Amino acid sequence: MIEEIEAINDILEEFAVLTQHQETWFDDALEKGLLQGREEGRTEGRIEGRIEGRTEGRTEGRNEALLTVARNLLGLGRSTEEIVQITGLSPKDIQALLH
Repeated sequence: MIEEIEAINDILEEFAVLTQHQETWFDDALEKGLLQGREEGRTEGRIEGRIEGRTEGRTEGRNEALLTVARNLLGLGRSTEEIVQITGLSPKDIQALLH
């Protein structure tokens, strides 16, 4: 009977140790998951930022090219309507080039 009680005590002690470790394991896993999530978020943000920057750069470059064409067409005496048709710019944009 004493051996059985000692065995039960051993099991209870092991259970207590496991319970303490379980909390530590959970905290460690949670912290690791948060760190991994932050890193993935940063990586995703950098990728999205690059894509957005490239897209904006291309759009700005395209717009600058169209404005240059519009200026040249104005210099050749073309009408605002013709320039709108050729470039796709708005009449307002073309009028702004005249000022």
